[in-house]
Amino acid sequence: MLALWIILGILALVVLLLVLPLQIFLKYTPERGLQYRIKYCFWTLTDSEKNEKTSKKSRKKPAEQEKSKKTKKSKSKDRSGAVSFLLSFLGLDDVSSAAKAKQSISENGLLETIGSVFTAVKNLFSRLFGLVSKGVFRKFDLSITVGDSDAADAALRYGTICAAVYPLLTLLDSSMKFRSRNVDIRCDDTQETTTAQFDGRLTYRPYSILGFAFGLIWRYLKQVLKKEGSKS
Repeated sequence: MLALWIILGILALVVLLLVLPLQIFLKYTPERGLQYRIKYCFWTLTDSEKNEKTSKKSRKKPAEQEKSKKTKKSKSKDRSGAVSFLLSFLGLDDVSSAAKAKQSISENGLLETIGSVFTAVKNLFSRLFGLVSKGVFRKFDLSITVGDSDAADAALRYGTICAAVYPLLTLLDSSMKFRSRNVDIRCDDTQETTTAQFDGRLTYRPYSILGFAFGLIWRYLKQVLKKEGSKS
C-alpha cells in the first residue's frame, strides 16, 4: 500500500511539473532595447540583464584572447558536426553537409532534393506554428508614438505603421490567446522621432513543449529506421 502511494505521489508530481506555466517576459524600450526573462515556477532560467553582466565580467585580456583563438579552431570541427546532426535531426538530412547535398543531387536530382528539403521545412514550420499557437499572452501592451519634423510625413508614417501592425495583430489573434491586450498607436507631430514600447508576458505549459520535442524525436527515429531498412 505504501508503494502505491509513493507511485501515485510521483505521478502527481510529474503532472504538476507538466502543468506549471513557463513564463516568458518581454520588454522593449528605446533606452534599453529588448529585455527578456524566462521563468519556470519559482526559478529563473535565463535573464538578459544577468547575461549582460556576466558577459562584461568575462571579457578576456588580449593575451587570453590569443589563447582562446587557438582553442576555437579545434572546436570548430565539433561545432560543424553538431550543426550537421541538428539539421539531420530536424529532417534536413539531405543538406546537413555539403557532401550529403552533392550526393543527394547526384542520386535523386536537383528538383527532388529541393522538394524533399521544402517538405521537411514545411513540416518543421507547421510544428513550430502548432507550438506557438499553444502560447497565451497574459499581458500584451504595445505603445507606438509616431513623430516627424514634418506633420505630413508623420501622418504618412502613421498610416504605414497602422497598415503593418493591425494585420499582424489580427494574425496573432487568430493563432494565439490573449488574456490582456492593449495597443496604442498615435501620431504626435510635436515629436520628431518615432518611439515604441512593448511589455508582454507569454506563458506556455511544459507538456506542449515536450510534445513538440517528442514529435521531432519520433520523426528522426523513423528516418533512421527507414535508412537502416533500405541498407539491409
